[in-house]
Amino acid sequence: MPVYQYRDTQNGGVVELERRVDERDEVPAHLKRFSVPQKLVLVGVGESAPEPGSDHVKNIMRGYYKYECRQGSRFKSSYTPDQVKRAWSQE
Repeated sequence: MPVYQYRDTQNGGVVELERRVDERDEVPAHLKRFSVPQKLVLVGVGESAPEPGSDHVKNIMRGYYKYECRQGSRFKSSYTPDQVKRAWSQE
């Protein structure tokens, strides 16, 4: 949802409200919406959930790599190599 900016005519301040487009003008009378906002903000916008078989495998491998880099030779997985192979083959 977009965030709209309003000028508060009572104190001269700027108010930001998260509103649906069709509700952007449903505000108290002392708030006047800027026709051109000072900045653009969208809430709830991001990447969708990964599809099976997509980049999530890369993300998991990247996480393992970072953990191994931090732990070095102390890195010990709680899973055996065979368990990991079986889990990956079920994808």
